[in-house]
Formats: sequence, structure tokens, C-alpha cells
Amino acid sequence: MTLNFLNIKKEFKKYGYVILKSVLIKNVVDKLINEINKSKNTIQYFDNNKILRRTEKIYNKGNQLKILNNEILYLLKKIFNKDFIIFKDKFNAKPPGGDGFFAHYDGIFHFIDSKNKKRNGWYEYGNYFINVLVALDQCTKKNGALELAKAHKGNFKVLLNNTKKNGTPELKSEVESNLKFNLIKLNIGDIVIFSNKCPHRSKKNNSRENRRTLYYTYSLEKNGSKYNLYFKEKRKSKNKLKALEKIVL
Repeated sequence: MTLNFLNIKKEFKKYGYVILKSVLIKNVVDKLINEINKSKNTIQYFDNNKILRRTEKIYNKGNQLKILNNEILYLLKKIFNKDFIIFKDKFNAKPPGGDGFFAHYDGIFHFIDSKNKKRNGWYEYGNYFINVLVALDQCTKKNGALELAKAHKGNFKVLLNNTKKNGTPELKSEVESNLKFNLIKLNIGDIVIFSNKCPHRSKKNNSRENRRTLYYTYSLEKNGSKYNLYFKEKRKSKNKLKALEKIVL
């Protein structure tokens, strides 16, 4: 696989996201799925029917998963000329009938910590975040593929005003209605790199198969690792109904 990093940089600068086709071969994806299925010491979420919806703390639970993380770090370095470190991670199973999620930014919300202090979402841990989605299955309109809009400009405070301020990053209806969302159709092994400032959403999986993805978020290495701290404080968050745990794309 040969990537044109100049074109990738231009695409990301214009839209805030870029799609990289055929990054991983099917054999590698099969190995990743096998390691995910066998993983231990993770955080798992199940729906009301006890069907797995999401697994967190997964990126280093197997040799192929570790290789993938290192390859992504290399890609990000080439694209952004910055050194990154993993901030959070999850595997989304999205089984048949699995719901999608409302339009939102990533990390733009307030949460109440264990000391009842209001805090600024992901921006408590940094101010620059890049998401990387890896397609483990085909992602289509029928199975609820990711939908992305062009990245917005502004800091935490500016972007927060576009949300419902309800303890989640959900966008106001009037904001969402004025956006153009693009359905991101992917083949197995494709990768999407996008800013956390890109509004995004997904719809229900109306197919008969899982729509599996890995969804990693990276922050700047110069700020140090906040990985364990993030998951620790997320677990102790007092947000109503633990709404942040329900975000499954």
C-alpha cells in the first residue's frame, strides 16, 4: 500500500477528515477480530438483551492490536507532523438491530466529577484530538455506517454552544439540520481519520450482520498519557444515567 501523504494532508485540512482505502488486508483484520474476541481485562457494555455492544481498553490486548496502534501512530506522525499517544479506545460490535447515535462532537460536554465539580469533557486532558476508525466489516447505509460533516472551528466554549448542554455532546436540532452529513461507506480494512470537531452520527443497523469497528482517539504525546486517568474519571462521573457510556457509533 502506497499513501500520498500530501493529498491526505490537503483532504484533512479541507474537511477535517480523510478516508484511507485498503490499509489493512483481510488476514490482518481476521487476526484483530480473533484477538478482540479473546481479550481479557477490558471494559464491556451489553444491551438489554445481553448482547455485546462495546469493548473498551482493547488497543494493547494482543500482538496484532499492538502492531495496529503503532502503525496508526506512524500514520498520524506522517500526516500531522506531530507525535501522538492513545487517549481512549473502543471496539464497537453494532449487532443486527443495534441503535446508532445522535449527531455530536466528540469530547464537547460537561461532566460532574466525584467531587461534584463541573469539568470540560475531553478538554480536561488536552485540546487536540484525532479519531481513527478501522473497518472490521463493510460499513454501509443498511448497517448504520458513520456519517460525517465538515469539521467546525472554535474552542471548547464555542463548540459547547452548539450542543444541548445536557451532559452529552448531542448537537442542537437546529445545528444538525443545517449540516451536510456524508455517509462514509467502507470496505474491510479501510480507515477513517477525523477531528473530534467533526459532527458525526450513525443510524440503526438494519442488516443481519454485525458492523464491527475499532474506534481509537489520540491526543498529543507532549501532554503525556491521560489514558488511565480518563477511564478512571469516566467511571466516577456523576452525569445523569451515565449518558456518556451509551455513545455507540
